[in-house]
Amino acid sequence: MNDFVQPLTAGAMIRRGPFARFWWAAAIGSTGDWITIFATIGVADEIGGGGGILVALLSRVLPGLVFGPFVGAITDSLDRRRLIVIADLGRALIVPFLIFASTLPMLVLITVALEMLSLLGQAPRAAAVPSMVRSENIVTANSLMLGAAYGTIPAGAAFNFVLALFPALVIGTIIPAATQAFALAFLVDGVTFLVSGLIVATLPALKSTLAIEIEADGGHIAAKDTLRSIIEGARYLWRDRSVRRVIVGMTAALFGGGTVIVIGKPFVEDVLRADETGFFAIVTALGVGAAIGIAAVSAYSSRLTRRDVVFATSVALTGASLSLAAMVNTVGGAVSWLFLMGLGAGAAYVMGLTHLHEHVEDEMQGRVFATLFGMMRIGLFVSMGIAVPLAGALNVAGIGRLNDPNRLVLFFGGAIMLLSGGALLWSLRALFGRPKLESATHDIIAHVDQARRASRQRQGGAGTTPRNLDEDES
Repeated sequence: MNDFVQPLTAGAMIRRGPFARFWWAAAIGSTGDWITIFATIGVADEIGGGGGILVALLSRVLPGLVFGPFVGAITDSLDRRRLIVIADLGRALIVPFLIFASTLPMLVLITVALEMLSLLGQAPRAAAVPSMVRSENIVTANSLMLGAAYGTIPAGAAFNFVLALFPALVIGTIIPAATQAFALAFLVDGVTFLVSGLIVATLPALKSTLAIEIEADGGHIAAKDTLRSIIEGARYLWRDRSVRRVIVGMTAALFGGGTVIVIGKPFVEDVLRADETGFFAIVTALGVGAAIGIAAVSAYSSRLTRRDVVFATSVALTGASLSLAAMVNTVGGAVSWLFLMGLGAGAAYVMGLTHLHEHVEDEMQGRVFATLFGMMRIGLFVSMGIAVPLAGALNVAGIGRLNDPNRLVLFFGGAIMLLSGGALLWSLRALFGRPKLESATHDIIAHVDQARRASRQRQGGAGTTPRNLDEDES
């Protein structure tokens, strides 16, 4: 008898059922998150110029360093659905205060609070995915969640552009001049977080095996228990090189990719001598490449048994493409290399998350994903913050094709990703040529699936965690 179950299509997974609601909530909330980021940058520019933007971006780094370990501990110890709802509703309440952020310290204070809530919701969302879909649908689920997280960037930017055309609707004596053009964006943003939180609230509880055990013991979590949980997570990350590879690789990828967000437009306009149409072309190429990369790994997921090898190769491809794009002289050349960069980035993100979902035990996933997303956000915002000052410091000429500071910054961003991917492949060199590798890999995956099914059966008996939430689409 053939036990193989045909994976669901992406369309079927987001059409109906609990996972569909989970995904739509993530897409709506992510749109709001990007609205906030772009609008906050605009306000920071109005208040303090380039220095204000730098301070606003770097204010998103501190919460990841301080708050990340705590988020990981409570993600594994509490109902993940409840944490997501708290994060979304909390942001819905706080975002409107940005309308009155007339000073840089006030803007930083609100931004830090929002970033803490973003981290509180991001790790539980990722950790909950394996309990919501069957194992054969995990790659497609991660692809969809990636689309919800980063495919909404254009929507966030478009909202800010459109809403900034109607400042007169909200201009009043109590609204500072620096935020008048963005007030509607912040109001709409609050609504997106409210809708996202209310949708997630309709889902069944999403508790890890550790959370169920804690609840059975009375549900009390002491401070020392949280500290012990953080220490256990740190030890796990220290021992497991496979997990560390993914975290380091994805952090490097976001660090290098952040340079494109900030330097991309000056590179097209000042170096390639093109207009906004050229910038739109390379952004579109990057997005299309990412979409194809995501679709490709989803379609061939059953054949890509070495998730870590595919991940490392994709990171290297992403970095090499960006460095080569920095040396071209035409928009067409930049479009070609940015397409390949998107292809590698999309595949790397999906394979990295999938490897963690298949490799990390359910009761440890919150701590692992909190560390991952904290480091990724630090890498992204640090690179966005230092890219422009670095371009100013590298005011040199005459280094062959790298004859412009913007070229140099993009080249170094790509080089960081390329070196990271190369180092990851080097650390995996013992796998190449190992006999019966595919059979051994299938055995590992089967063992993880068996443990996951046993965990779900225990959760189902406790009446706190639903069965695979994509079964309605089967």
